[in-house]
Amino acid sequence: MYLKKRLAVAAALLLGAGIAVVPATAASAGGGDGRDGAPDKVISAYFADWDVYGRGYFVKDIPANKINVIQYAFGNPTFDPATNTPGCAILDPWADYQQPYGTDNSVDGVADDAANLDQHVFGNFNQLLKLKKLHPNLKVEISLGGWTKSTWFSTVSKTDALRKAFVSSCIDTFIKGNLPGGGWPTGAGGTGAAAGLFDGIDLDWEYPTAFAGGNLYIGPEDRHNATLLAQEFRRQLNALGDANHKHYLLTAALPAAKNSTNYYELSAFVKSLDWANVMTYDFNVPGGTVSAPDTLFTSDPRDPNHADPTWNTVGTVAWYLRNGVPKHKLVVGVPFYANQYIRSNGLYAPFDNTGLDANVLQWDQTPQPSYHELVDNGGIVAAFGYTEHWNFFAGEPYLTNPAAVHNLSDGTTITVPTTIVYSDPQSIGERTALVKALGLRGAMAWEISQDSNSHALISALGPILR
Repeated sequence: MYLKKRLAVAAALLLGAGIAVVPATAASAGGGDGRDGAPDKVISAYFADWDVYGRGYFVKDIPANKINVIQYAFGNPTFDPATNTPGCAILDPWADYQQPYGTDNSVDGVADDAANLDQHVFGNFNQLLKLKKLHPNLKVEISLGGWTKSTWFSTVSKTDALRKAFVSSCIDTFIKGNLPGGGWPTGAGGTGAAAGLFDGIDLDWEYPTAFAGGNLYIGPEDRHNATLLAQEFRRQLNALGDANHKHYLLTAALPAAKNSTNYYELSAFVKSLDWANVMTYDFNVPGGTVSAPDTLFTSDPRDPNHADPTWNTVGTVAWYLRNGVPKHKLVVGVPFYANQYIRSNGLYAPFDNTGLDANVLQWDQTPQPSYHELVDNGGIVAAFGYTEHWNFFAGEPYLTNPAAVHNLSDGTTITVPTTIVYSDPQSIGERTALVKALGLRGAMAWEISQDSNSHALISALGPILR
């Protein structure tokens, strides 16, 4: 009954934007342009190379029976100013393809042999190859850039020659699998070492025309250059696919809300893609002024940006559809992490996160604990006296504690009121229902290691593939 009410609210908002909600038929549920190799419906999840260091979450832990696309984060766009040469580099050689695995953390229980000079790929790459053998329909993409590694996108996109060279480098490194050698194990790397691993490329330029986590040489021309870059990726991937009798995926992570059109020529940009992963989260972040939901399904009149009708998932979907993005190319993003606000007396209250550290993994010390940390091993609700609430307007849960104890990384302990906003299976179920009601392509999660041990969040997306 609750979900029906929420969908009725969503339908009213979409109708107000001139978009009819029509249940997907067998014809409308089909995806993309009909090329072989592109899944009709998508449940995609990021897996980050650093997951093996943080939670100790390995490829073998990925619930590959619940998803059909893995986006591997990240590949690193590079540029050498001395030679005017763009490149596409491995971000972490050790985690990506050098680390030998024992039987315990191997997908198939077979240990790597570091002394075997004929084994050229280890680490996550080798484990992903093994996972694909067990799940033949699973696709793996390399995601390029991200918030901190979009540094050179603007530069490598500025001219036709630079775009061609950059795309060629990315295809050479990741699609053809030509990895650098010279490290340890001695046999690691070489020509074609990771061939067959990546089925496509995901562009995560954050963001054209805007400064993100260190972008250089940004300019208004980025908006059109991003379209040209996507076209060049599509051209070279298609050429390789024609030779290999394979369709290579091209996707992109795109921002939510109407600001998306400030960064991208949405309709023109998406024409080159199999689908767009819309990051319908981070509407509110710990860098804001009040303890507000990270993601909203529908608008909340108390939100600082509620005057913007696109400042929520339904509104963003409506915006994309109105701006020429076909529904079969829309994939809705969901977060598997929470935002924590200390010295906060509830939802939409002021806060002061002094003492929290984004580089610390302990849940009570970081501004963004994972869903796994909230619910597993007793969970903070049961173990630390938090009360659960539901925000009907936004369609999101949140937690409050008037006297939460935080053991900070500097060794001090404080007791302060705390609010934590997050997503749960119920709120993610709303996104699932929206995808099915509109016949959208699917859903994307950042990121899979942050889910619970029981895979509760990714399971809530399951009906998309059924």
